[in-house]
Amino acid sequence: MLTRWWQEYVGGRLRTPQDLFRSAKRENPDPAQAYLRFLDDPQDGPTWAAPERLKAPGFILTDAALRQYGRADWQHCDPRLMRWAAAFVELARKRGVPLYVHSAFRTREQQVKAVRDGASKAPWPRSAHCIGEAVDIVHGVYHWQLTPQEWQFLGVLGRLALDRVNAPLKKAEKLSLTWGGNDGPGDRFSWDPAHWEITDYRRRTREIEAGPMVHLTPRAILARYR
Repeated sequence: MLTRWWQEYVGGRLRTPQDLFRSAKRENPDPAQAYLRFLDDPQDGPTWAAPERLKAPGFILTDAALRQYGRADWQHCDPRLMRWAAAFVELARKRGVPLYVHSAFRTREQQVKAVRDGASKAPWPRSAHCIGEAVDIVHGVYHWQLTPQEWQFLGVLGRLALDRVNAPLKKAEKLSLTWGGNDGPGDRFSWDPAHWEITDYRRRTREIEAGPMVHLTPRAILARYR
């Protein structure tokens, strides 16, 4: 699909080379930094700069961001979890930080592949993803390539979104989530900061037959589950 800056150029809204450069840069604000993150582990500096480093407001307006919003399969997912994930992504978007749900419900084939690829150690159907009670949320530009400080910032946003989603609910209806980044950096499976799961999901672990995929944007979820 066409990038936003190219659409603006074709539409005659970018009249000089300087306008073209600025528009393209807004779409990917720091391509050098994005490239370097995939060559080496990003490092935190001496000051708290995570919110600024994660900002990419121009990217949020691109076709690539829209495609990311439609990636996850929401079939069989807990509506409270869906609403929380959408609120989390929207909360970050309002701060200029692009996030998206990379994975929600997983079919048997997807979970088997995740285990085979080393992305999960839970065989089907023991993962919370297999019953629609977990999501993996990552950055739209840097994906998983975030520093511990940056993940902690997302953890704060996630908890803030959880407080807002739970506020109008009765005590028995409130959503309790366990975040994979709570314990700080460790091995691949003890520290999984992209992963959020409903705390007591194991009580409902069961085999679920997959049906047609359900793709919804964050705003569509919030409109459906007010």
